[in-house]
Parts: sequence; C-alpha cells; structure tokens
Amino acid sequence: MATQAGDNALRYAQPRRGRVNRRSSRATVSEPPTLRDLQLFASVDNETLSRLALEAKVESFEDGAVIFRQGDLVSAITIVLHGYVKVLRIASSGDETLVSISSDGETIGEPPFNASETYRVSAEAIGPTSVLKFPASRFSRMMKESPSLCTAVVQDAKDKIAALITEIETLKAQNADQRLANFILSLCPPGQDHCRFRLPYDKRLIAAQLGVKQETLSRAFAKLRECGVRTETRDVLVESVSRLASQCGQLGRPPRLPSESSDREDAA
Repeated sequence: MATQAGDNALRYAQPRRGRVNRRSSRATVSEPPTLRDLQLFASVDNETLSRLALEAKVESFEDGAVIFRQGDLVSAITIVLHGYVKVLRIASSGDETLVSISSDGETIGEPPFNASETYRVSAEAIGPTSVLKFPASRFSRMMKESPSLCTAVVQDAKDKIAALITEIETLKAQNADQRLANFILSLCPPGQDHCRFRLPYDKRLIAAQLGVKQETLSRAFAKLRECGVRTETRDVLVESVSRLASQCGQLGRPPRLPSESSDREDAA
C-alpha cells in the first residue's frame, strides 16, 4: 500500500557507525518512530518529510559528551530523541551559564542563514542520550523550498521564545520553594495523585535550572516535606499531587499575621 511505503520512507536512517567523539557510542533505537511523530514536523508536507528522512542521522552520546560547541560552524540541525541535553553559554572568562535543559522531541539550535554562522551555545548530553541530526545547509535549503517546513521552524522558534518568557516570569515572580514545587509537579505522571519517580538528573543541575544555589535547593526540598514530598537521593515520593499544587502558592512566604487578616476584611 502507498501509505505503508510512505510510512517506511519516513523512518529514521540507521545510526552512523563512525565515531561521533571519544565519549559517544552507537545509537540503539530499535523501533524509531516516524518524523511525523516529532512536534517540529507535525504539519510538514509528506514530500518534504520524505526528503528529510533521507538526510536524517541518529547519533548516541554518553553522559557529559559534547554534541556541539559554542563558536563552531553550524553543521547540523539537532533534535533530542531520548534523554536530556544541557544547553550552555560560555563566557570569555570560561564561566558557564546553563541556558536550558532540552528533552525528547525538542530542537537544539536554529537553522543558519549563511554558511559562516556559528553555534551561539554549547550542548552536552546528560546521561545516555540520542539525537537526530540533519545537515544544516540542506535543511536550510529545504526551508526555502517548502513553505510548510519554514512555517514549522518559525513556530518552533516562537514556542522557544514563549518558554523563555515563562521561565523569566517564574524566576522573577516565584521564590525558590515555589520554583522547586512547580518543577516537581511537572514531573508527576498525569492522572495520579500519589506517585513515585526518579529525578531526571542530579540536584546540581536542578539548582542551576531553577536559578538557585545548591544549599538553597536543599532547604527547599526540606520545606516540601511539609507538603508531603519525600526525597532520598534522586528518588521522589509525592503523597498528594493535588495537595502540593494547592499549597504551592504559599510556599516560602511568611505566615499572615492575624492583624493583617483583619485589615483585609475591613478593607473588603
């Protein structure tokens, strides 16, 4: 059937057998999904997807392996398939700033406008990670030829900007306790009020992601015990997701004095 043939054409290419870098390994995706399964390509026309599938390469990385470096020429468009990738901005002094942590289905970097464009950030694997890569020059050329792909890339960029705005708002409007509570809530499986899970990466990275010091994060974890959140190393138990969500707004805020409550009632 044409559908089956088209579906097979959209399968990812086999992992590259050559060495990616000293700390990488071969990709092991037993039943890779179609490009259509990725958010970036959800609305892209079939002809363009078929062409993209011919260019796709899966690469696998071990923990700490560099996927690309800030300042290098943009050589590929990268999408995270499995695992986590930390995106870093490195200052001239050598200091590193965590920009974001990307996970399954998220795009890292943007298509270049010209052949001399360089990566503005570095990307490193957090734990075993596999990514999908497309040659940057060919991807950019396809964008010019395919309105649907161009629209998809623009929408992806808008989604990233919206996420950054939300993150900035969170950093400015919420204290450390609330940021951690919301982070824990984002990891809770949907539809479960009582759950247990493992943190996706170490607490040092979580502290950097939430914009707090490690000792501040430790104090925030301790305060969450009052909301029914128990932790042991990277294992987390949430006794009641609904309770944690309802108490999130008051976390880390000083208790209201009786006189303040009376003043509010009088004003009303």
